[in-house]
Amino acid sequence: MVLEVGKPYIGRRKSIDPRAEYTFRAGQHQLLLCFTDLTEPEIRAVREGEPEFALVVLEDVIFFLYRFGGFINWSDAPYSWHLVPPKERELPKQLETPETRALLLIVLVDADSNNVRALRAVMLPRKFTGALHAAIRAQAGRAWTAEAFNEHLHKAYNRWPTTEQMLTRAAARCRGGA
Repeated sequence: MVLEVGKPYIGRRKSIDPRAEYTFRAGQHQLLLCFTDLTEPEIRAVREGEPEFALVVLEDVIFFLYRFGGFINWSDAPYSWHLVPPKERELPKQLETPETRALLLIVLVDADSNNVRALRAVMLPRKFTGALHAAIRAQAGRAWTAEAFNEHLHKAYNRWPTTEQMLTRAAARCRGGA
């Protein structure tokens, strides 16, 4: 899939469902943000603002937390390696050098029009990369059922009704990125 600002995210669709989705598939990290009623300050925040990320793990669920500048508040995107299509599943590599960092592609889509409004690539710091990769490898190595995943997801949102509350349990947290 080739993404381009101003072009549809999914061909021939007039709109798409709003969502935030973190994925690690085919060796690539991506944060997909599909928002309705996008404002120019929100678009600029994703394009140019200082991003912050955090990682929370609760049993079968990895939560990728994010915010951008003062315009997109803390929010989260749950993830499971087991939900990735089997042909795209790939375990993250162990850190090869102390300088190894992961590249995260951020895609902002106007859900009302299905148009890509911002694309940005940021490097995740080494410690955050290591924690995220370790969580994905651990998750991939455990037995998994959709029922257990949904139960743990529900349990997490009951325990932490807001992302700010979830943030207090972060296993890793970082600012910025190149």
